[in-house]
Amino acid sequence: MWIAVDQAGKISLEDAGNFKMFKLVIACDLDQARVALKDLADIPGAEHAWVSEAGLRGFVKDEAWQESLSAMIEKARPHGWVHPDTGAIRAHIETV
Repeated sequence: MWIAVDQAGKISLEDAGNFKMFKLVIACDLDQARVALKDLADIPGAEHAWVSEAGLRGFVKDEAWQESLSAMIEKARPHGWVHPDTGAIRAHIETV
């Protein structure tokens, strides 16, 4: 799955059923993306972002999806892809 930020700064969740990958796809200026995602993600640089778990969960209300997301997060944790202090999930940034 990925979080997309279009050229206008609109945010959407794409390929939400794919729990084997997670990224942030940005089609606008990085600073514009930071503003658009201010309540959802912290973008410390151009390579990765830290996405709020609560914010990500807010996209889909389905219980089965939530359980699959929890499983994905637990698989990511041993790799350092879950922030130890905030619980945010690391997402690779792809610019288009």
